[in-house]
Amino acid sequence: MIRRSFIALATAAFFAGPVMAQDYPVRPVTVVVPYTAGGATDTLARVIATPFGEALGQPVVIENRAGAGGAVGAEFVARSDPDGYTLLFHTATVAVYPTTQPNLDFDYARDFEPIMLATRAPYVIAISNKLPVDDLKGFIDYAKEHPGELNHGSPGAGTSTQLAAELFKQQVGIDLLHVPYGGSSAVLTATRAGEIDFMVDTYLGLKGAVDGKDVKALAVGTAKRQAFNPDIPTFEEQGVQGIELAAWFAFAAPKGTPKEIVAKLNTALHEALKNPKVLETVEAQGEVIGSTPEELGEQVNMEIDLWAKVAKEAGVN
Repeated sequence: MIRRSFIALATAAFFAGPVMAQDYPVRPVTVVVPYTAGGATDTLARVIATPFGEALGQPVVIENRAGAGGAVGAEFVARSDPDGYTLLFHTATVAVYPTTQPNLDFDYARDFEPIMLATRAPYVIAISNKLPVDDLKGFIDYAKEHPGELNHGSPGAGTSTQLAAELFKQQVGIDLLHVPYGGSSAVLTATRAGEIDFMVDTYLGLKGAVDGKDVKALAVGTAKRQAFNPDIPTFEEQGVQGIELAAWFAFAAPKGTPKEIVAKLNTALHEALKNPKVLETVEAQGEVIGSTPEELGEQVNMEIDLWAKVAKEAGVN
């Protein structure tokens, strides 16, 4: 009798995963945004949430859990049940954590199932109007002629925009002093005022200043010009090879989430990214990607190695 009950329980457990995946979802899905409400990441998540929910057949609810540069929300999802009902909407910052926050209690490869790299927002490099140059080559030459005299601002040490600037500096061989500020808007204000010479941000963050000619946008960090401002040339057009700088936004689930559920989520997200309102929002700052789960995992792993090398060379810890 005991043996028969054990066999029955084992059989039920074996079939529970596929049955759950087949019925999924039967209730609302929560997407954790690890940043405060109203920011660029939160806004994009909320725009995607409605068509995502329509494609799934259940509402998608956004929950903000900010703190520690996104690590608080990420850890919450990592510790959640792997049933497909708690997801993480994360940025490229997850690839920076191992370098800048090595004592975190979670690891992306160990604790998450990648779902999709959804969109990408290319970084734009901009300079102060006080500098007597108007293009990328002119800026690089000027910086080399004045080593250590120019600076660059970022929201803080170890942030993704600081590391993007460090990568650029290393690739083109220039020396700029890093000045950390309390946020991206503070960096832009300082660049407008001429206190900062060079900065990196998404176009959404720079648009007002670029349109108002308060700063000079020198290059966009992708292989082709972007629809949000086709007048900004690429690095390659200006003779700088092998650099791509971009923020990106992705979905992940707790490790152990059934593959069938991950596949359903990926399919629903592909459908959501076709929504006109989503496309309008994304194209204002970048482009839709819509990757496979495997491609997202590869992207994170590649960037973990990249940013570790960049940070080591720059002395960022």
